[in-house]
Amino acid sequence: MVSGTAYERGLAHGTQLRSKIRSFYTTLMTNSLFPFLSREQPDIATLLKEYEGERYQNGRFAFELLLESAKNLERNLGRAGRDELRGIADGSGLSYDEALILNTFVDTTLAVRGIGLAIRQGRAPVVESVELLGLATDGLDNDGDGQTDEANEGLLAPYAPPFFAAAVEVDVRTRLRVVFSDPDGVDPQTVRVRVDEGLFTFGDPSLEVLELSPTTVQATWTPLEPLPAASQVTVVLSAGDKRIIEVPGPPRASFRRDEELVVTTRGAGLGVRDISRPPLFDNRTRPPPFTVAVRNGRAEGGPLMAHSFALLDANTAHKHTVSILHQPHTGPAFVTVGWAGIVYGMSGLNERGVGVACNPSDTLDNSVVGSVLDQVADLSKARLLASGLPAGYLVRRVLERATTAAEGAEALGEVDPVYGWNCTVADDQGGLEVVELDSDVFKQGQGGVYRYGPTDRDPVSMRRYSSLTDDDVVVGSSYTRNVDDSIVLNLAGQRVVPQRFWSGFFFRSRRVMDNVTRRLSARQAPVDVEWLKGVLVEPEVVDRSDSMNAVVLDLKGRVVHSAMGTVPATNSPFVATEVRR
Repeated sequence: MVSGTAYERGLAHGTQLRSKIRSFYTTLMTNSLFPFLSREQPDIATLLKEYEGERYQNGRFAFELLLESAKNLERNLGRAGRDELRGIADGSGLSYDEALILNTFVDTTLAVRGIGLAIRQGRAPVVESVELLGLATDGLDNDGDGQTDEANEGLLAPYAPPFFAAAVEVDVRTRLRVVFSDPDGVDPQTVRVRVDEGLFTFGDPSLEVLELSPTTVQATWTPLEPLPAASQVTVVLSAGDKRIIEVPGPPRASFRRDEELVVTTRGAGLGVRDISRPPLFDNRTRPPPFTVAVRNGRAEGGPLMAHSFALLDANTAHKHTVSILHQPHTGPAFVTVGWAGIVYGMSGLNERGVGVACNPSDTLDNSVVGSVLDQVADLSKARLLASGLPAGYLVRRVLERATTAAEGAEALGEVDPVYGWNCTVADDQGGLEVVELDSDVFKQGQGGVYRYGPTDRDPVSMRRYSSLTDDDVVVGSSYTRNVDDSIVLNLAGQRVVPQRFWSGFFFRSRRVMDNVTRRLSARQAPVDVEWLKGVLVEPEVVDRSDSMNAVVLDLKGRVVHSAMGTVPATNSPFVATEVRR
């Protein structure tokens, strides 16, 4: 517990957790994060030559980059925010700059990592088209548009990663054709097609790979055995290019991220938008952070919210997790579930019964990309510079100010975020909103704020954004309303595209959301705290490498149930903390 003025709370925090804070900074920042972030330097330097300079060499890239952004973000923290960090520094023995970096690095790191990932994906082969052969003559409506046997039925061209099923009611002998392209050429021997648990590679008799041109390859997969009837089938596609990258080593090609398609075979009886992605057991992917919230008739004893948070653990972050009861001189008391030395968590609950949880959402519509756009006249001197307010401080704004979910959503939308986030806000009276945030550097007319509730629907598909009923939401780490989060453009040869085309979160989020929704759909009785704890510990939804904390918020009871301190977090028991003065 910390109480008093902002400085007094920071000082108490720093003093009580001194050894943990110093250990956290050394083991996570110095030993893990700085080397991790420095691996992005060669890719980023191909676009921004400033990072080839002496100042950023000899392992200084990550520290200098994070400190520059931290100083820029500091202006948005306000006097109380800076006082609290001074208290932490004085109590723990860190310097003020170290405390500042520790409290701002998450969003900056995500933005820089995202830019590096987007650059790598920009070098990798592009999926030009995907076609399920024979659907134009099978007498069925396979794409759910109300029409049968259109000329291009079964053809996704140009290809866009599907939110729902690629096709339904396909024949068990249906063949698949995919076209990859890359300016450096596509290496036929790197083409991979996975169908459920079966992997098919170059030379397999069921996979024909043809080079159509120096830049284009066509792969056709023919099932030697029929697909399972009346079933959902998951297809995963990938390929690499012919250009070998030497630095940083080892030498390697650029590989397309795994593209996932879900289809159903004859007799499944499901529509395109009714698909629930089955779990994959091939150890390729890990579940991302997710949130589930219930209210009214879906919740026993009052509204509830559960949050599973995972990011880069580096075998150390979990050792420094803490739940802190904040008691400021003015405003409500509140609990945050976070880390030693950091004034916030990614979830929390205040004594007014308002809870909030935020998940990172990859986007190129972020403040760091915005800083590059501002310097586009001379990219040789451009630097990556974060601006706005880190997501953890947005969580604090909700907890310090809100008496309702609507007020919490307003508080989230009042300040530009550094990066992309999906935040869920709920209150003890049944208020429930999701707010998708980006930095709006492309000025797309929404101000970077996309709000919706359980009853809201996509105007095109008419499917609920992320709900089963009027009284629940399931939120992952990809946008479901803000699907065109960035415009499409070329920046100094780098292609900028929306999140769903490059983010590793996209398919992982769709799968974990479907998994949790499936469990929620099967639950007949009202949801209670123990059932939500049971969902959080299910192996299919737990990141076993980077899980940091698992939280259930009882909004009416004003209790935070948190599991943390191990990897995964759910190997630890849940501990209850009352949100009371």
